[in-house]
Amino acid sequence: MGFIIFLLSVLTLASSCQEGPDGEVFIGKPSGPYRVELRLDPGRPVAGQETVLAYTVKDAKTGAPIPDLQVLHERILHTFIVSRNLGYFVHTHHEDFFPLSPQDTANATFHYPHTFPHAGGYIVTTEFTHKDRTWFKRFEIVVGGDGERKAPEEDLRREKLLGGYRISLRSSPDPPVAGHDVELVCRVETAAGKPVTDLSMYLGTEVHMAAWRLDSEHFGHQHTCTPEMAAMMAMMRDHTAGPEQMAKMMVQMMRGPAKQVYTGPDLPVHHIFPEPGTYKLFFEFAPAGKTLVADFMVEVVEYSEGTNTTVHSIVPTNVSHSGHAS
Repeated sequence: MGFIIFLLSVLTLASSCQEGPDGEVFIGKPSGPYRVELRLDPGRPVAGQETVLAYTVKDAKTGAPIPDLQVLHERILHTFIVSRNLGYFVHTHHEDFFPLSPQDTANATFHYPHTFPHAGGYIVTTEFTHKDRTWFKRFEIVVGGDGERKAPEEDLRREKLLGGYRISLRSSPDPPVAGHDVELVCRVETAAGKPVTDLSMYLGTEVHMAAWRLDSEHFGHQHTCTPEMAAMMAMMRDHTAGPEQMAKMMVQMMRGPAKQVYTGPDLPVHHIFPEPGTYKLFFEFAPAGKTLVADFMVEVVEYSEGTNTTVHSIVPTNVSHSGHAS
C-alpha cells in the first residue's frame, strides 16, 4: 500500500505470523478484526499442477462475510505469492481470471487458479481494504513434487537487463536505514541506454513494489510516490494531519480514477524497512503496455548515531492534498 497505510499496517505484520491448517482451511495471520480463510483444491498442491486458491473474508467476531470491501488499484483482493527462497514471485487477483459476480462480492469470496512451479514452501499474502484501512493476511503453504529447495542467493547489483530493457535502482539515502523513510527510484531505459518515456499504467499506478526480507518476513507493498502523495507525507511530518486521517486520505486517493504522473524513465517509490537486513524488491511496471517484473536486493542498515537518513527526493512537494499546486 501507500506510505501512510504501511505505517498503520506494519504493526499487524508480527514476526509470529505462522500459519497452519484448521481442518482443511488455512487461516490468515496475524489475527485481528478480520478473518481470511484460504482453501486449496487439491488440498495438497503439487508442483506443475493447477491449484485453485479460494478465499473468504469474514468479520472475526460474527463470522459474517464482509460485503463492502473496497476496490483499490482496480482490484478488491490483491494476492502476492512468493517462494520461500524468493526466487519466484507473482501478483495475482480473482478478476484476472473471472469477473466478480454480485454473489462473490456479497459473500466476500474470491478464487483463481495457480500453478506452483516447483516444490517447497511458499508465502501467500493477501491485501484488502475495508472502511478506508488496508489489511494484510499471510499464509504459509507447502507444495509437493519435484524442484529445488535452495536458499536465497544474495545479489546486490543495481542494474540489470530484462526483456530488452536496462533497469536500474537507486535509493536515497543510500544505504536505506531501518525505521526511516527511503526513496527507491526504478529507472527504465532501452538496452542501449535510451530513457524510456512510454510507460503505461498497471493496475491503477505506474509501478507496484513488493518487498520481503530474505527470511521472507517484513512484507511491504508500495506504489508510485506522486507529488500528491508527497504533499500528504509532508502534512504528516508537519503534524497538520494525524496517521488515521492520512491513511483515509491515501485510500480515497487510490480509490479514485487513476491519474498517470510518470511516463518514464524514473519511477519513485517510498518505503520504510522495519528492521535491518537484506531485502528483495519486486517492481512491476509496463513499458509500451508490456508488463515486466524487475527484482533487486538492497542491504538495509541499522540506525546509529550520525547515520544519514536524509531523503533527496526527485518528487516535487508543491502540491496540496487536494491535488492543486500550493
